[in-house]
Amino acid sequence: MLSSWVRWLLIGTVGLGVSMYAMDTVRVASTLPVPPPAQAREAPKDQKQPANAIAKASQMDKVADALAGN
Repeated sequence: MLSSWVRWLLIGTVGLGVSMYAMDTVRVASTLPVPPPAQAREAPKDQKQPANAIAKASQMDKVADALAGN
């Protein structure tokens, strides 16, 4: 069995080593390039909308009119 001061010295040394490793890992990770967030692609202007999208938009217009009191 280790004496108490040796045990605390070992705990402190291991803790210091772990914290240095963690700080070094964060430092290296902060230098890595970060890809930009993915942007939604815009549909070409001449492309037709699917029929169900038009129906949904029409239904949403009806709901908005009903809520507005028209």
